Amino acid sequence: MIPALFSTIVSSASGGSTEVTLGYEGISWGWAFLLLLVLGLAIGGSYRWGAAALSVKQRGLLVGLRITLIAVFLFLLIRPVLLFTMNEPVRERLLVLVDTSQSMEIEDQRAAKEDLNRAALAADQLAPDAKIGGTLPRGTEPWRHASRAELLKNLAGNQRLKLWPRLQEKADLEFYHFGSELKKLGEIGAGGPVSVTAAQDFFNGLKFTDQATALGDSLQQALDDNRGQPVAGVLVITDGGNNCGTAPADIANLAKQDGVPLFLYGVGIVSPKDIHVHAVVGPRGSFVKERAEFTVNVLATGYSGQQVKIQLKADGKVVDEKDVKFSADGESEYRLGYEPTQNTEAKIEALITPLEGESSKDNNVATTKLRVLDSHVKVLYVEQEPRWDFRYLLSTLERDRRLAVKSVLFDGGAELAEEPDSPFLKEFPKNREDVVSNGIIIIGDVDPKALGDENMKLINEWVSELGGGLIFLAGPKNNPFRFAGTPLAPLLPVNLNSKLTTGQEAERSSEPFKLKLTDLGESSGLLRMAEEPLENRKIWNSFPGVRWTARVTSARPTAQVLLVDSNPDHATDGQLLPVIAQQNYGQGSVMYFGFDETYRWRSKMGEKYYSKIWNQIILNFSLEHQLGASARTQLKMDRAEYRVGDKVVISGKLFTQGFVPLKEISVLGKLTFTGADGAAKAASNELQLVRIPNQLGSYQMEFKPQAAGQYQFSTLIDPKAILKFTVEPSKLENSQTAMDISLLQAMASASGGKFLREEDLNELPAVISSHRATVPIFKKRELYYSPWWMVVLVTLACSEWLLRRIWQLK
Repeated sequence: MIPALFSTIVSSASGGSTEVTLGYEGISWGWAFLLLLVLGLAIGGSYRWGAAALSVKQRGLLVGLRITLIAVFLFLLIRPVLLFTMNEPVRERLLVLVDTSQSMEIEDQRAAKEDLNRAALAADQLAPDAKIGGTLPRGTEPWRHASRAELLKNLAGNQRLKLWPRLQEKADLEFYHFGSELKKLGEIGAGGPVSVTAAQDFFNGLKFTDQATALGDSLQQALDDNRGQPVAGVLVITDGGNNCGTAPADIANLAKQDGVPLFLYGVGIVSPKDIHVHAVVGPRGSFVKERAEFTVNVLATGYSGQQVKIQLKADGKVVDEKDVKFSADGESEYRLGYEPTQNTEAKIEALITPLEGESSKDNNVATTKLRVLDSHVKVLYVEQEPRWDFRYLLSTLERDRRLAVKSVLFDGGAELAEEPDSPFLKEFPKNREDVVSNGIIIIGDVDPKALGDENMKLINEWVSELGGGLIFLAGPKNNPFRFAGTPLAPLLPVNLNSKLTTGQEAERSSEPFKLKLTDLGESSGLLRMAEEPLENRKIWNSFPGVRWTARVTSARPTAQVLLVDSNPDHATDGQLLPVIAQQNYGQGSVMYFGFDETYRWRSKMGEKYYSKIWNQIILNFSLEHQLGASARTQLKMDRAEYRVGDKVVISGKLFTQGFVPLKEISVLGKLTFTGADGAAKAASNELQLVRIPNQLGSYQMEFKPQAAGQYQFSTLIDPKAILKFTVEPSKLENSQTAMDISLLQAMASASGGKFLREEDLNELPAVISSHRATVPIFKKRELYYSPWWMVVLVTLACSEWLLRRIWQLK
C-alpha cells in the first residue's frame, strides 16, 4: 500500500523497482503512543469533571480537538521519514579472457565434417545459425589446418555474426589475456561502439607466446579485480589447457558463489591426431655396465593400428629402440634400457619420430637425467657372529658385481680368511687407508670393545669428513645399546633408552607384529618396491611381521624416519618406535635398521624384494657421497629437472654447527645459473628460505626460473652444501593438443554458465542480456519538515480556544 501511495513521489527507471519503508528520526512510535494514551485520558478526565455543564457532544468535540493537537505534536516529535530504495538497472561488464598461450598456435588437423564446418562458420562461409552437421560449403580446404589463433581472428572479422559489436551492445567489454598470468588488454577501439573492423584489428594484434597456462589462477584474479562491480559474466576463450596453478574447477565454484556465470568458448578439436611422449621414468643413478631400465609413457590419439619406433638416447646417441603398434587411443607404457660404459651424467631422451598429420610435432620427446657411477663400491661388513641376517645379507652383497665386499667376523675364526677367494678378513683393518677407502661400512650386532675406540673414532672421521656411508644393523646383544658413550654414538639416528635392563633390550614378542611405512617412507626411493604408491604399500603390507625391535626412545631431530614399529606397546609418548631411519652426519650419511630379521624378507617373500631394497640403499649411499650431502643443510627438491615457468620448491631442515635446529626466521641463499653460453652468473641474490611456523629448523622456499640452463643453490650459512638442478625450455603448451572439453563443460555447469562452440556464439548476446544487474539508490523524504504542519497546529489550537470562548469555559 505504501509504494502505491507514494509512487507519484519517486519513480524508478524502466526495468527497475522501488521499495518504500516508513521510518523515524525522533522519539519512537511506542513512546509517542504511550504519551498520547496518557495525555488523552488526562484530557478526557479534565473535561468530564471540569466542564460538567456542557453536553456530551460538546465535551467530545473539545477533547477530540485537544487530543488531535497533541497527536500532531507527537507526530512531529517522532520525525517520520519515508525511505525509498530504487533498484535501477545498470550497464554491466562482460569480462573477456583470451588464452594467449603457445597452444593456441597449434594447427588442428580437422578431418571431421563438424570441425570443418565450425572453421567455415568462423570464417563467415556458413551462416551464424547454420547446422554444424550439414553439408560442407565450398572452399573449406584453407581452414582444414588453420590454427586456433587464426580461427579467433577470422571470427572477429565475421560480418554476418558480428559477435563483438553485438556483445558490446549488451555489456561493456573488458578484455584480458592470460598465459602463466592475467594481464589487462583494455577495450576494442576508442571505447565507443565496436565495429567488426576494429574487432578484427584488435585480435590481429594479439601475440600467442606464453609458455604456460594458468587458467584457474587467471580466472580467480579477474574475479578478484572486479569484485563488487556489476559483472554480467566472464567469457573465457581457451582450448582448456591448464598446466600450472590452481585447479580451474575450484574457481568455477567460487564464481558460482559470487553470482558470476562463466561462458567457456572452447577452441580446437576434441580428438586430434597426436603422439605425446609425456614422460620417461627411471632411476636417478646407475653403475657402469649395469642396465638401467626406463619406462616411457606415450599418449596416442588418432593412430590406432599405427606402428612406430620408440628410441632411447643417451647424450644424443641411440642406446635402445623398440617397434610398437598402437592398439587404440590412450596411454601406454614401454620399457627400454641403457647400459652405460663410463662414469658420467647422461641426458636420457625417449622419442618417437613425428608422423604425418600430427597436431604437434614438439611433444614427441621426454627427457630425464642419469648419474652413472663407478663399477665397484668397496663395502666393509663387520659382525660379531654369523647370525641369520649376516648370512643372508653377505651372500646378497657378494653376488652384486658392483660391490667389492670384505667382512670381519670377530667370533667366526681366523681360518675363514685363509680359504681361496674368501671375503673374510682376519681382523679389522689396522691400516687407516684400508678403512677410509671404503664407500660403505656396515656394522652389525658388534661388541664395541671388539671394534675398539680408535677404530670407532676413525669411522666417525670417515663419515663426517670424508663423506662415508655407515649402516647400523641392530641386534639383541650389542647394537645399538652398547654403543652409548662411544665415538659412534653421535652417528646413530636414534636416541637410546638408558633405563632398559639387558633382558628388556633382548626381549622378543611371542607374536609377530608388522612394520609400517611412514609418509616419508612411502615417498622415499630407498624403500620403494613399486612405482605406484598403492602397489608399493600393498607389497609392504604383505611382508612378514617381526618379533623384536630395538627399544630406543625416539628418532633424533636430524633423522628421517622411514619405517616404524606398529606395536603401540612399544611407542614412546604416543610416537611409534623408529625402525629404519636415515640422517646426514657431516659430509656423510648414516642409516639405522632397528631389527634383526631382514632375512625374513628373503625367506618369506623371495630374493626379488630383499635384493631390491639393498640395491637401492647401496645406490643411494653412493649417490649421496658424490653429490656432497651435508648434515647441517638437509634440503631437497621433488625432482632434479624442471621446465621454464615451473614452480621450484626447496624445503628441508637446517641446523647449527652443533646440530641444533636453526631458529632464524629466514636464511639467505645464493642461486647461480649457467646458460647456453656456458657463463655462470647469479640468477638471484635475494632468495630466502623461510622457517615453517611452529617447526624449528624446517624451512621452505619457492621460485620460478625464467630461463633454461643449469642451476645451483646454496645457503650462505653452509655454502658447501649445493643443490643442483636443470631447467629445460618449457614444452607444456605442446603437451596437450586436444581441447579439454570435459573441463570446460564442468566449469560452465559449476558456475551456472554455458559451454560454447562456434555454433553457439550467435545466441551468446541474448544469453548475456538475460543476466541484468541493478544498483540500489537510496533516497529519503522527511514528512515532518513542512510549514503546513504549523498551519494545522494553529488551526486546531484556535478552534479549541474559540469553542471554549463560545461555551464560556475558562
